[in-house]
Amino acid sequence: MKKPEVTKNENDRLRELEAYDIFGAEREDDFDFLTKMAAQICNTEISLISLVTEDKQLFLSHHGLKNSETCKDYSFCAHALHQPDKLFIIENAQEDQRFHDNPLVTQEPFIHFYAGVPLVNENGYALGTLCVIDSQSKKLDSEQKKLLNSLASQTMKLLELRKKQIQANNINQELRRNLDLLEETQQANKIGGWELDIATGKTIWTEFVYHIHEVPLDFKFDKQKAIEFYHPSDREKISKALENTIATGKRFDVTCRLITAKNNEIWVRSTGRRVGDKVIGSFQDITEVKKNELKYREIFNSTFTFIGFLDLDGTLLEANETALNVADLQLEDVRGKPFWDCYWWQISKETQEELKRNFFKAVQGETVSYEVKVWTANQQPTTIFFSLKPIFDEHKNVVYVLPEGSPVQDVVDVRQRFKSVIEGTNVGTWEWNVQTGETVFNERWAEILGYTLEELEPVSIETWMSLAHPEDLKESNRLLKECFQKKTEFYEFESRMKHKNGNWVWIMDRGKVFEWTQDGKPLKMYGTHQDINQRKKYEEELRVSEEAFRGNFENAAVGMALLDENGKWLKVNKKVCEIVGYNEEELKQLSFQDITHPEDLDKDLNLLTEVIEGKRSNYNMEKRYFHKNGNIIHIILAVSVVRDQSGTILYFISQIIDNTAAKKYTEKLKYQQNLLNALYELSPIGIALNDYETGQFKDVNDKLVEPSGYSREEFMNLSYWDLTPIEYEAEEKKVLKQLDETGVYGPFEKVYKRKDGSKYPVLLRGVLVEDLNNNKLIWSFIQDISKEKQAEYELQKALSNLQAILDASTQVGIIATNKQGLITHFNSGAETALGYNQEEVLGRLTPLAIHEKQEIRNEAKKIAEKNRKFSDFEVLTYDAQKDKSEAKEWTYIRKDGSKFTVLLSITSIKKDDEITGYLGVAVDISELKRVENEIKSLLDITQDQNNRLKNFAHIVSHNLRSHSSGIIGLLDVLENDHPELESNELFKMVSRGAENLQQTVEDLSDVISVSFNKANLHAVNLYEVIEKNIDSLSNQIRNVNIRIENLVDKNTKIQGVPAYIESIVLNFITNAIKYKSPERDSYLKIYSKVKKDKTILFFEDNGLGMDLKRHGDRLFQMYKTFHTHKDSRGLGLFITKNQIESMNGKILVESKEDVGTTFKIILPNEEN
Repeated sequence: MKKPEVTKNENDRLRELEAYDIFGAEREDDFDFLTKMAAQICNTEISLISLVTEDKQLFLSHHGLKNSETCKDYSFCAHALHQPDKLFIIENAQEDQRFHDNPLVTQEPFIHFYAGVPLVNENGYALGTLCVIDSQSKKLDSEQKKLLNSLASQTMKLLELRKKQIQANNINQELRRNLDLLEETQQANKIGGWELDIATGKTIWTEFVYHIHEVPLDFKFDKQKAIEFYHPSDREKISKALENTIATGKRFDVTCRLITAKNNEIWVRSTGRRVGDKVIGSFQDITEVKKNELKYREIFNSTFTFIGFLDLDGTLLEANETALNVADLQLEDVRGKPFWDCYWWQISKETQEELKRNFFKAVQGETVSYEVKVWTANQQPTTIFFSLKPIFDEHKNVVYVLPEGSPVQDVVDVRQRFKSVIEGTNVGTWEWNVQTGETVFNERWAEILGYTLEELEPVSIETWMSLAHPEDLKESNRLLKECFQKKTEFYEFESRMKHKNGNWVWIMDRGKVFEWTQDGKPLKMYGTHQDINQRKKYEEELRVSEEAFRGNFENAAVGMALLDENGKWLKVNKKVCEIVGYNEEELKQLSFQDITHPEDLDKDLNLLTEVIEGKRSNYNMEKRYFHKNGNIIHIILAVSVVRDQSGTILYFISQIIDNTAAKKYTEKLKYQQNLLNALYELSPIGIALNDYETGQFKDVNDKLVEPSGYSREEFMNLSYWDLTPIEYEAEEKKVLKQLDETGVYGPFEKVYKRKDGSKYPVLLRGVLVEDLNNNKLIWSFIQDISKEKQAEYELQKALSNLQAILDASTQVGIIATNKQGLITHFNSGAETALGYNQEEVLGRLTPLAIHEKQEIRNEAKKIAEKNRKFSDFEVLTYDAQKDKSEAKEWTYIRKDGSKFTVLLSITSIKKDDEITGYLGVAVDISELKRVENEIKSLLDITQDQNNRLKNFAHIVSHNLRSHSSGIIGLLDVLENDHPELESNELFKMVSRGAENLQQTVEDLSDVISVSFNKANLHAVNLYEVIEKNIDSLSNQIRNVNIRIENLVDKNTKIQGVPAYIESIVLNFITNAIKYKSPERDSYLKIYSKVKKDKTILFFEDNGLGMDLKRHGDRLFQMYKTFHTHKDSRGLGLFITKNQIESMNGKILVESKEDVGTTFKIILPNEEN
């Protein structure tokens, strides 16, 4: 069975399907009629209207089938959706590979035939199908197909009609809710409506207008009677406003006093506008608002804020009492004067000029704010936060400038004359009568949302609710409820409100209940609306920036880490873990000091201190870390600091690059450069750099100039043509052609001309190179071969002499072989010792013929390597192949089968650094072995006998030394007579063999005193290392009040790795600090004792101590801690133990809980 594939636009298709609101709907006769018709037309048992969801198909109508849904995986209809413009037909499902094993085919309803027309909506999405199904195979004729398509089209029209009916019902319900809400809003805000027929004077009031006038609903009145309710002083005002609106059509908005039917004087706000032959308007009781105006006037004069009014010329029109009192002024002293000439600003000319500049900015519509010093009484200066804010009319023209010097943040919201004060702030204000719903907003409140206050009228709490984001209302109501229940004093909420342009803007809404009813319910609430949209944008930008930083941090190609002020790792990326070998959790238990090489720590801490003190913002350095495995790694470190607004350090950012490979490469490169320079300057042959085109010498070494007779200055003015005789010109041109074609030339021999005209032979070879400017140059290696030519003749003679010497060496057996092991040289000493003559062995036998097989097998076991087997001859030559020349004892077998012990040294014979054979030099030590065995057997007899045997051994060794010295002497004579033999490989091997033989004899004669150093350690002054660590930790030592005594002798030295010794001392001092007892004055005593070849270093403290019975077997294990100190991580002792043992030392511990601990470190002393 093949499951249906998901359509390309599946998510969009499912959203379209949801819009029809079909799921869970009751069956409808119209759809049942269509399925019944489809079954009749196609003569099938079943007909369905199937809608395909994400995981099933639902049947809107199912004729001939009880089920109302099936699984989508079995759905035929889901397959049909992939061809929305075609009829999908399966005439025999049992023969179709997609459906033959489908449960709907193999089980009820046993589908054999299927035909489905996709139901495609007006947006082009296939929602499902109208399909017919039968348990028998079928075919549809063209007429049936046509009718089935028509029924599918009708089905889709019914679905669209149903969708539109649902939408219409929803719209009607929304309209009803809005009408209800409008009525409630009007009541909550004490707002009513009225209508005047201009021609007849007939007036209509809404119910709440009757309530404001305190008259019954059946009260009879007209235009004139309505005006008579106004206060006599205000009747003309309302009459003129009404007449002007009737005449001009302009809207009016007036505030007047009204005398109610019950003789109560109230304040009302009446608005109106002409609509055709009528005037309609609103009527609002604003008595409470007017009461508050008095309050706001008082606030204006009593506020701590300096507030005034300036006209567009800069003349001061008004100043509040705070501004006057602070300078001991009367209003008459400053009113009508240019503001910058007033007393406050006479503190300096610069202050006055700055005020002028900023005033003219404000006149241009710019709000200016800054800190400035002004005079108060008695010319005492004070600093105020001063602002100049333009005040605009309804045409957006600047009409006034508001100066404000404010030590407080409250903004007074006043009406009418002081309205400009509120407009000069950036904060909208609101007042809310919680019990009545009456709400008052200032102009800024509306401006934040892109409106004028007039556009929002009539305003009420519903105005706010209609503009608030629906998702924020629930939380806002919760916070208001807490405020009303006195759980919180203030209401504070960041919410979204809909701007006039359709965007959502962020508002900080703050408020407080300042008046309560007698029964404890909230009555009046004041608050502000602050535009925080820009802040929110910055926060989002910051969030995006932090996300970007986090992504860069985690995926950076270099190590990145965050550390606190004490050096603790707070967060590291994967690259840091790769560099140091620790995982993130392990590093978080450490500080960078724990893994920093002691020699680099002071520099790092000093630079870090400069950053902390603000002397620098960052630093870079190269330093070393200890890898988790103990290796030293080189890194490049860059550190910067992140501080908060107050300057407090939040964390440090470290970038770490593993420089170990580069460091090693640089050291290797430096070594190679030094080697090359040494080779160039000290080379025994001449080296020259010539221009390819001219042959001019560019550079030469002294060895080339030496035989020429020229000075270096003279030589550098020559070319190689000046040194080459004319007869070599043809051959020289061939060499240049070879160089041009292959890039190399030689080797070939020629002669050079000296300055005096004489000639000398040279051997040349070279290579063609290019400089940085692509100029061709020739590097040549020129060897003066005068001596070699002279020595060629003498060499053969010397070799003959050497052969004679070798043949005369009867006490030493010398055997040479080729690389395969066949004997190529067999001297007379070997003939004498083994009983063979040269003809019997040369080219016929290998040294295996004279060796015991069992000895070779035993040696093979010693040198066994994994997955490799050695031949017997490879066992004999194993050390020589590795350029080792170590004398070993072997048993030789003579031709007659007898055996004797020899001391055999085998070296490799090389040509051009390639092994071509081997040379074995053997000394018969049978007598020495016999004497040695006798000495061993008589050791327990008497010391006198032992001494005589030792003397005898010395005599024997003296005799052997005489023979070896004789051989060396003969070789020295030969070398003095023929110095050219020094470079002969065979001569070198014989010399080395003789020297090895002599060294072997020396070793045998002094076997008692033989001793081997296992480690190449350095002398370390213990006292200096301890003092250095105490000094670097001096701040911590003072902070925790611990006494540390360095009692080690200043001259005590041990053998060790300096870095390890510093690390060990640092660890034990910091442990004493961390695990000091709070119950007593703490100390750490460090002292040493020298015993024979060992130095014992003691660290004795009176700290917390340990129970060694419980923890002794785990003391030096990794990650084992025994105290709950915040810095305990179980690594220090583990690392320290490994360092000590790597220096051939050991560590011991004595400890008692709550008494103290003493660690003993045993290391070889300097003399050892």
